[in-house]
Formats: sequence, structure tokens, C-alpha cells
Amino acid sequence: MKNSAEICPAPLFAGYWRGLGLWNFYFIAKLMLYWSGALNFHVFYNLVFAAALLAPLPPLWLHRLRHLVAAPVGVALLYYDSWLPPFSRLLDQPEVLGFSGDYMLELLGRFINWNMLGAGLIALVVYLFLSQWLRITVFVVAALAVLGLSAALDLSASNGVARPAGARQAQAPNMPEAGGEHATGSAATVSGKPVNINTRLTENLQAFYNAEQARKTDFSAPVAGAAPFDVLFLNICSLSWSDLEVSRLEQHPLLQKMDIVFDDFNSATSYSGPAVLRLLRASCGQTPHQALYQPAPDQCYLFENLKQLGFETHTALNHDGQFQRFLDDLTEQGKFPAPVIPENQRRKLSGFDGSPIWGDLDILHQWWDQRQKLGSPSVALLYNSITLHDGNREATTDGGSRLSPYKSRAQQLLDDLDAFMNELERSGRKVAVVLIPEHGASLEGDRMQIAGMREIPTTDITHVPVGIRLIGAGDGQRSATVHVQGPSSYLAVSEVMARLVSQGVFDAEKIDWQALVRDLPETRAVSENAGTVLMSHEQAPYVRMGDRDWLEYQR
Repeated sequence: MKNSAEICPAPLFAGYWRGLGLWNFYFIAKLMLYWSGALNFHVFYNLVFAAALLAPLPPLWLHRLRHLVAAPVGVALLYYDSWLPPFSRLLDQPEVLGFSGDYMLELLGRFINWNMLGAGLIALVVYLFLSQWLRITVFVVAALAVLGLSAALDLSASNGVARPAGARQAQAPNMPEAGGEHATGSAATVSGKPVNINTRLTENLQAFYNAEQARKTDFSAPVAGAAPFDVLFLNICSLSWSDLEVSRLEQHPLLQKMDIVFDDFNSATSYSGPAVLRLLRASCGQTPHQALYQPAPDQCYLFENLKQLGFETHTALNHDGQFQRFLDDLTEQGKFPAPVIPENQRRKLSGFDGSPIWGDLDILHQWWDQRQKLGSPSVALLYNSITLHDGNREATTDGGSRLSPYKSRAQQLLDDLDAFMNELERSGRKVAVVLIPEHGASLEGDRMQIAGMREIPTTDITHVPVGIRLIGAGDGQRSATVHVQGPSSYLAVSEVMARLVSQGVFDAEKIDWQALVRDLPETRAVSENAGTVLMSHEQAPYVRMGDRDWLEYQR
């Protein structure tokens, strides 16, 4: 008679299925973060990782070695699942090593979520307690399997778009193309075959840039005998509408005194260097990020156009311009004269990298004194300020520094600019002042970016307060602020500058403000940094980071 072992042979590798061990908690924690919306979760890669950990290995030493080898892989997969930018972006920014120690500690503190750590501790204790009686691996594998099946069904239903937890079901793209056409029907098709929405989003982005290539501002010579005037661009780092609302400064007198305000202006980037380059190339349509570092036609350079019309171009900074080769970008790519770095000014702030930052009113007052001694009838100034940059600290008399909250710095900056406007009015000169911030500060952050992080150019960062004030124009009587409500960007500002010159606005006794802003070029809100793009589809923001798929942005 055959024994039971011969009748029912032991399963393959019986006795070597050791379970996931502490890796159970790794997956439990990631699933909890995923379901709370604090983490993305690439199901396929996590299933592969779990399978590699679970596969039976007869030798015990090999099983233990697998855990050691898996540790760095698990860390890398966790980073890949996070909302953090691709690791290659960090390698491309060695300047972070120049951050001051105080700023590094401040950033570290923002990354630590104490509530989340407390919840993780509770989950760990519960796991260790229950694992004495339950095979937790069974439940973890079941959860991963259900999630994998759900992801497969979602992928099929959404034509391939990646969706994080809590995201609404992605519909077939009915996105406006460059020419204003809309796709129709419930599913986009080509030759009767479904089109992957990732492909459609990418094609739509390329169509946007293709259409932008044809757009430019035409500058005409001023009418004979037109009164000369100056143009001052106040290019402010880290100031968005969202930052003003958080700081309760959106009603500051500086903004209330603007003659024209662009309600829906997109800075198109969330970093200083690219923002300044986009301003300098404002006379042509929006370009991809990489194109900013390639030569452009002369007609694209706003200050070159003004120079051809008789404006002498100047630049001034309240910082040394060394971080991330800012000065090089300004002078080499922007075809702009190098600024004079002040040597006799008292440091007001210490930068996030320890560099000196001077007072805005001090620098502007110094430049204005020099300008009035010049014989040039018209001057175009680019003034760049980093007073509001994240991590700046107030300089003390003993050479040290102390914390300087954003709101107090913003209040002082706006007060300084308002005081400078008053100085311009007292001078009796005709001046067009353009307030045009580079980007916002991301004061609040969201689920995908901590406060102060600007790798993804979200609307909270790129929706900036742009205003124009004409000093010495018209009859001197203030009229109500004119609001430009359509989606706009740098090309619209360039067009206003061209109209100020060609229409002799400063010679008119009564300014037709509506005519000045009528039919300004509108620009769809597409924002881009190196390797990261954000644009809207069906009133929802979508982001692409590196070579990953498009993902609906989660606030």
C-alpha cells in the first residue's frame, strides 16, 4: 500500500515559502500612503518587487542575502513612487550643495511630517502584534493583487493615462488644439484605433509649441515728436497671487495703483533663470524650455526691440547674480549688458546660499540717481530682486543672520516699490513701470510638493500678479484699474510695450485704456521646467516628469 506522501506529493519548494517578513510593513506603509494620496504607486513594479521577495530560495543564506540586496532596491522604488522629481534632476543641480546650513535644516524640517511618522509608528506596532498569530503576507499579497487588477481595468478604461489615488476617471481628450479645434466623440481615434491619452497629451503639447513659433510682436517707430519715456521692468522672484493671498497682501497699495492688471498671467516656469530668459524673449511666442538656451531671432528679444527704437538698456540687481549662473544667462542668452554690482550698500538679507542681498529701495534709488544724470532720452531697465526667495534671512549688525518670515519681507518689498513709484512721480519724468514677477514662492505646498519646492510649475506658482503703471501720462487723473482677464503671458506684455511706443500714449491728454489692451495676444497656460511640464486638460492639471507618463496632478 502506497503511503500518503506518494499519493499526494509535496508541493514544489514546500517549506521554503518564508513570506515577506518585515517587507510586509514596507508594502503596508506604501499602500496607506497611496490610499491617503500622499504617494503614487506603480503597481507593476511593486508586484515585480514583491514577487522577487516572495519567490522560494532553498538555502537560508541566499534568502538572507536577498533581503540585503533588496534594501537599496526598495529605497529606489519608494523614491520612484514618490512625487519627488526624477533623481537625475537632483544630479543636474549641484548648486544645492551651496545652500547654507540653516537653510538645509529648514528644508529637512519641511520634509518631516510628524503626524505621518506617528501614524507609521502605530501601524508598525499593530503589524508586529498581529503578525504573532496571522500570516500577514497573505493579506498583503491579496491587497497587491486586487490593486493590480484594478489598475489593469483603469488602464483599459482610460486609454493608458496614469491616475493616482483619488483621481477622477480620465476621459477621452477633448483638448483645444493650437487652432482652437476640439476633438469630438467619447474616444479619440486614429484610423479607427483608440489613441493612448499620453500620446494625445504629448501631441497637443507639441501642437501648442508649433503654433507659438509663428507668433511675434511687431514694433513700429514712434510718431515724430513723440515724448520720450522710460520703461522699468520690476522682475521679482517668488511672488504669486497665491503667496499674496496667504500673506494677506493682495490689497497692497502698490497693486491698487496699477493702471493695468493681468488677472490670468502665466509665468510659464517656476525657476528664476528660465523666467528671466522668457521675459527677455517676450516678443515671440512661448518656446520649450530647452529652446531658451539656444539662439533666437533678434526680433524675439524685447530689450533689443526697445534698443532699436532708441531706448538705452540697463540692468540692476539686488544680489550678486552668481547662483545657478544667473548673470551668465542674463548676459549671454539674453543679449543684455552686465549689471553693476553695488559695493557700498549695506547688506539687508543673507541669501539661502549665504550671499549678500541689498535693499530694493536702496538699489532702485541709486540707479535712479544715476539715470537722471544721463543724457539718454529713454532708458529700458530690467531690475531683478530675490528679496522673497525661499531661505533668505535678515542680516544682523554682528555679521550673522536671523529668521525673516516671508510676510515681513513681502510687506517691506511692496512698501519699497511703492515708495520708489512715489519718487518717480515727484521727478516729473514719464515712466512705464511693469511689475512682472518671475514665479511664486509655493508658500503652502500640496500633496505632491512640500512648501518652497518648485520643481513642478503648478498654477499656484506660475499665476503671478503682473501690472503696468504709466507715470506722467494723461491728465494725471487716476482712472479705475483696467483688468486683462484672458489667459496671457509675456507676448501680451511685449505687445503693450509696442503700443506704448507706436501710439504715442504719453502724449495723449486722455488715455484710451480699453484700446491699449484690446485684442492682446492670449496664451494657453503651459508651464515647463527642465524635464517637467504641466498643462490643463478638461479643467484638470496634468504633469509629465522626465520620461514618465502624464499624471493628473493632485493638490
